[in-house]
Amino acid sequence: MARTEVSGKDWLSDLPCHLLCRILSKLSTKESVRTSILSRRWSNLWSLVSVLDLDFQDFKGVHDMGEFIDSFMESHEELGLKLKRFNLFYAVHEHFHKVFVRRLNKVVKLGVCDLTIQNMVDVDEALVRMPLSLYSCATLVNLIVYCVVFDHPGSKSVSLPSVKKMYFEGVKFDGHSVLETLISSCPVLEELTVIPHPEDYLEVIRVRSQSLESFRLESKRFECDNPNVEIDAPSLKFMSIFDNKPESLKIHRIGPFAEVTVDVEFDVEYDDPSEIAKVHNFLVGLSSFHELTISARTLESIDEYSKVEPLPPFSNLFRLDASLVESSWEVLPAFLGCCINLDSLVLELDHVPEMEEIKLSPVPQCVLSSLDFLQLKTPSTPSKMKLATYFRKNCTTLTKMLLSGR
Repeated sequence: MARTEVSGKDWLSDLPCHLLCRILSKLSTKESVRTSILSRRWSNLWSLVSVLDLDFQDFKGVHDMGEFIDSFMESHEELGLKLKRFNLFYAVHEHFHKVFVRRLNKVVKLGVCDLTIQNMVDVDEALVRMPLSLYSCATLVNLIVYCVVFDHPGSKSVSLPSVKKMYFEGVKFDGHSVLETLISSCPVLEELTVIPHPEDYLEVIRVRSQSLESFRLESKRFECDNPNVEIDAPSLKFMSIFDNKPESLKIHRIGPFAEVTVDVEFDVEYDDPSEIAKVHNFLVGLSSFHELTISARTLESIDEYSKVEPLPPFSNLFRLDASLVESSWEVLPAFLGCCINLDSLVLELDHVPEMEEIKLSPVPQCVLSSLDFLQLKTPSTPSKMKLATYFRKNCTTLTKMLLSGR
């Protein structure tokens, strides 16, 4: 308790109820309940908090947890209180779908703003399914879910007018249009993360949003039935795409100064024009990037393409962070040769190329004459200083060079 040395007065308990509830809302529900033993003033305050943050492991079983949730929400309903945040770590031994959905329906009814479901249940190889009421929750702002299923809404309208953040990890979408429908129903969406369940077989991951500022896609699928990925988000400031072998990757629009990370590879038959077109469409989108972090396997795919088709100019590219880890120097020059206005280059290598390799695949003159900043992340070997000297002597506009380990 916060008491003065002179009077011993409990200043904290004298605060108004709404301020004490705000303090308790920063705690988990378990911690909040524990404050009830402090004094009579605190005995029921936890039940008035607008947050329910629960871990199944804190209860004896699913029945006890369910009774606690029901009692808490019934009290809020009777008093006309809102439930602003609902966070559930769900790891029950028995899952009762109808009861689970009924409770989440009440969470939606109580005006939830922040909803997090961390599901650890796998019932007969079917994940926990979300209620359809969630698809039209007008108060929802942040939605974070792990290992759940979103069913097709059918004829039910989908409207999420307040959602700014959606995070889907290990999620299955029961219908190829479900994800796209959810995204398009969020007119103020700013942040989106999609990490599909390895056995989710979406044919298309289509992201169309005028408001989206941050997008991350990380596909952990098996190597079959990979999706077509399409991005049209002109306000994007950050984008990260990791996908083993997308069927295609087409980027229509992103923000003009977006920071982009790409780690993909293409499984392409280069004697098939339609297959070649998939890589071409990706490169056309890439040509609009301003700042790019690119993986070794993506550079390898681009290098393979350059042997059968000319690369487009990447004249907008200002900063490039390129990894050659577990790859070779020779995959880099073809790409660099199209970066005619490159100002900043960061190279990460797990082994330093010998000068003979560089002479066979030299850094293009357009880069040597435009580069202002260079960083070499390489192991410390005698060849490292030779590589640094090569750039220092040949880069006519270089003003700063950093040498670091990896």
